[in-house]
Amino acid sequence: MIRPSALSVSALLAVIVLTACAWGGGGPPDGRWQIREIGELKVPADVDAHIEFLPDGRLAGRGGCNRYTGSWARAGHEMRFGQIAATRMACMGPGMVIEARLFELLDKVVRQDRPDDRTLYLVTGDGRRITATR
Repeated sequence: MIRPSALSVSALLAVIVLTACAWGGGGPPDGRWQIREIGELKVPADVDAHIEFLPDGRLAGRGGCNRYTGSWARAGHEMRFGQIAATRMACMGPGMVIEARLFELLDKVVRQDRPDDRTLYLVTGDGRRITATR
């Protein structure tokens, strides 16, 4: 009878965990991500909409017009955002529309998907998603 050693079991578990992370979900979305699409709405190149995930569970960014801050939590693929606080400047052009849609969808995000190291999808319960890239 062959008995697995504790080392071989640990190595097997490490491979399983690393493989699961490579199949979507990925690791934490640390750092800054440029938001490219919010649902079906494409973010124009001249609108600064980004999100930055800080290691202590906080986030910060610009919604297209205003700066914002809040909190986030992740467990596997599941992700939730806490209350978002933003400055209240008015902007001309598409920035306000982008920002309103971003805040609407962030409130409904239930999971993250990371198909590769440079792409992040924040997905709502009804399948809409925020697409961000590095």
